[in-house]
Amino acid sequence: MKQKIIMFTLVTVILFCAVLIGYQIPKQQVKIKQNQIEDLQEEQRILRDKNGELNKLVKRQSKTVISDEEKQIREVSSNFVKQMFEMKKDSSFKSKAPQIKPLVTKDYYDTLFKDSKDKYDLYDDITVNDIHVYFDTYDPKKDSYKVFVQFDERIETDGDDKIEHRQTSAQLDLVRTAEGWRIDNLKRFNLKPLGR
Repeated sequence: MKQKIIMFTLVTVILFCAVLIGYQIPKQQVKIKQNQIEDLQEEQRILRDKNGELNKLVKRQSKTVISDEEKQIREVSSNFVKQMFEMKKDSSFKSKAPQIKPLVTKDYYDTLFKDSKDKYDLYDDITVNDIHVYFDTYDPKKDSYKVFVQFDERIETDGDDKIEHRQTSAQLDLVRTAEGWRIDNLKRFNLKPLGR
């Protein structure tokens, strides 16, 4: 009888261990499979994002898009130069903010207008004409360009009969944003006065 109880206890313990092991092995395998699924889903998400970026790049490589992008770079550069450098007598620099805002990045807009004192042009009427925009061959992979703009300034001083003409150049740093091409920085160079 004692032997039967020992045998029954031994069989019960073995069965309990077998059930416990049988339960733990699939549970562990399920955990491993879940980790593999999560890794594959993450890899799939990364590949989907990369595929989206590559699709955007492919779209930017069509001839019409390239032409439109070049046109936008030229228009943004030309409009910015006109808005930035033209001044009417008794007008303030900060009054240009609404016209310049859609042409520049937020950071550069803050640099130009946020903490600066308002400056007034008391005596001069400055007009800009003959604007020429130069930049490297357009490459759809690039998200920034250095654009050189050459233009003539006509400065008419109040109370002075003489009109000054000056040839000026500017280097504009353009960056691609979600809204299109925007100016991120400006460097100005006065090339030569053209006479009065």
